[in-house]
Amino acid sequence: MKHLFLFLMLLSLSLKSFAQNAEPSPMQWDLIQKSDTQYKAGWIFLGGGTALSLTAILIPRNFDYDSGKNNTRVISFLGWTGVLSISTSIPLFLSAGQNARMAARLSLENQAIHQPIILPGNRRSIPSLSLKIPL
Repeated sequence: MKHLFLFLMLLSLSLKSFAQNAEPSPMQWDLIQKSDTQYKAGWIFLGGGTALSLTAILIPRNFDYDSGKNNTRVISFLGWTGVLSISTSIPLFLSAGQNARMAARLSLENQAIHQPIILPGNRRSIPSLSLKIPL
């Protein structure tokens, strides 16, 4: 019975030691993906807003010279939509940078275990999630 218990203990320790990995945490991956999508959306809003603003500048004021119709309503709609789109891209870029910096602060690394008495067979470091908070 003692041999079986010892065998199961050794087997469980070996299986537990193989299960450890040093991949980034799911929270870190979520922040990286969120940063990438916000960065991409920021560029889309910036490009679309620039295109709309340039289109509003390039459209001629008078549509039909004979009847006197003009394009002021279309020009103002395109211009304001472009300006709002460009101004929407700024917070997206700022939050993308903030999420990327937060993901860089979170990391999975091996931390040393500080024990007053080091026992044989015990590990001197364990994988842990570190969070660096700038003050």
